[in-house]
Amino acid sequence: MLPAFKKSFVLILLVTAMLASMAQVNYFSLPPGRKSLTVPFGNFDNLVIVDMMLNDSLPVRLMLDSGVEGVIITDGALISEMERHCIRKFKLLAPGTLDELEACITRPAKLSVNRLMPVFTNLILLQEDYFALDEYIGTKVHGLIGMEKFRNLVVTTNYDRNLLVFSLPENYSPPARSVIIPLSLNRGKPYMTARVALDDGSINEMWLMIDSGANHPLLLEIDSLSDYRPKKSIDAIIGKGLGGNLHGSFARVNWLMLGNYRLDDVITSFTDSYLPGSVSSRVQRNGTLGSGSLGRFRVTFDYTNQRMILQKGNKFRQPFEYNMSGLAFRAIGSGFYLFEVSEVIPGSPAAEAGVKSGDVLVSINGKATFGMKLGDINQLLSQKQGSGINMMVLREGKRMDFRFKLRKLI
Repeated sequence: MLPAFKKSFVLILLVTAMLASMAQVNYFSLPPGRKSLTVPFGNFDNLVIVDMMLNDSLPVRLMLDSGVEGVIITDGALISEMERHCIRKFKLLAPGTLDELEACITRPAKLSVNRLMPVFTNLILLQEDYFALDEYIGTKVHGLIGMEKFRNLVVTTNYDRNLLVFSLPENYSPPARSVIIPLSLNRGKPYMTARVALDDGSINEMWLMIDSGANHPLLLEIDSLSDYRPKKSIDAIIGKGLGGNLHGSFARVNWLMLGNYRLDDVITSFTDSYLPGSVSSRVQRNGTLGSGSLGRFRVTFDYTNQRMILQKGNKFRQPFEYNMSGLAFRAIGSGFYLFEVSEVIPGSPAAEAGVKSGDVLVSINGKATFGMKLGDINQLLSQKQGSGINMMVLREGKRMDFRFKLRKLI
């Protein structure tokens, strides 16, 4: 079930043509004689985490992300290990800020995953861990790898079985019961057209970037929607970007059409501060399609033929629900088993009960949270309106109990 208040991870890199020309052009491929290869992945609220090996000696966990280019390292310890290999520093602009952030690019490094043929690719190292991926995913993550690194292969993500299947384009045929959606590739990122029915009754053609590394179902950029504003929404922090928190609101659209597949009452993030001052860099898009929607399908990217193939998955008919407590958490500690309240929405059930940012969750409904996953807690708080929640938290060394009932906020 979709944890609707989970933080979204969004990244735009504005790297100059000179920097791009320095990057080692290399893509993963299948071993000789192989037509396909299956690789397991970690599924964290529909974010795909893949175990890889750097320079044959450093195990790394990277998030597979169609919304970024290249390989981006965010983990501080790994950055310290690799920064001696940097060949040039540069600055990038990130969502939610006008500030330029410091980064550097390394000489080519060897990157391996399972039995695929390895690549030799430059790494982008962030000089600070702006992203804090670990805390908002709830597991160790060292960075991100763009889907475009697999562009010579057909990549199928099976969210139900947590498997990636890599195939040769010439050996892949779309399944009989599937929808083929044309893609346009820009700077290694896929774009598509979708139809969206807004809550004012209008039906709109939307130009969307497909961002598998953002776990919102749909994000729409207000400055691309003329004078539209949703009728009912909640102001909140809608995501986490390199520049910090992304502010906006959550609302519902009536439906979202992906090819012939229709998703109803879709929880949608709205923002007017996604990337201030750089509208042209967004290729005039209306927003992004995230893994909160993609996770309801078996998704195949075929960059060679510029298409995406969708098949219904087990979660296709699950309703979209927003976190009904009004709480957002981040996982802290070495094992990510401690959960600290990072935000409380004013007027929500948790806010009315007295829960505050900084509270550390000890137990929920009588069950100790140590050993639980962040996704387990988000799921519990998004399940059923009217369900009673009993929480014990630690605040400034004191244990405190809170009781409230879940309530739909949108």
